[in-house]
Amino acid sequence: MHDRRPDTSSLWLASVLCILGGLAGCAGTVIVVDPGPTPTPATTPASVPPSAMPIAPCSPFEGTWTHGGKTIPITRSGQRLTVNMAAFRRPTAIGRVIGDRQIEVTFPDDATFTGVLDGQGSIRWSNGTAWQATGFSGRWRHDGRPGPFVTQFGDRLDVNMAAYGRPNAQGVLTGPSTVSVRFPDDAVHAATLVGPACLLWSNGTYWTR
Repeated sequence: MHDRRPDTSSLWLASVLCILGGLAGCAGTVIVVDPGPTPTPATTPASVPPSAMPIAPCSPFEGTWTHGGKTIPITRSGQRLTVNMAAFRRPTAIGRVIGDRQIEVTFPDDATFTGVLDGQGSIRWSNGTAWQATGFSGRWRHDGRPGPFVTQFGDRLDVNMAAYGRPNAQGVLTGPSTVSVRFPDDAVHAATLVGPACLLWSNGTYWTR
């Protein structure tokens, strides 16, 4: 690895020459230090913040993502991904899972990019764009068994817990991928859609679909 720190000896020599040549001659002098090459967005993977929670119990990439108000369904078969770009009138993209939180997708009309789950409901792509997980409605599963049924009305949620013999819970969206839900027989819990089919609760449990 090359050392890119400024050459302090060169800076000292330039200063001495300025002094010997007269301060007036240095007024317009600019010393430029080469910082080295800057990585381009297309080759620099997005970082995962320390707050990102483990997501192994889920299939977080699979499901319908949104970008610019349009939907982007992703299906998974083993490590292979199929990305439906029909909403943008673009050809289907093919990719693969290369880590718990990272994928690589080739868009035939563009290029190959890497995407990283940020743990807060987004895939952040190496070209600087982001796809968001939104929408809580539907039948969810807990510990592999069908359970809660969520109905979303705007920024409000109704959570039917009848499968557990528990009263309904009510919630409110706190962000595009986050919600706060009050369970009358328990407490208030926050949840994050780390992926379209993976809901992580503040008490450490997961719902999947």
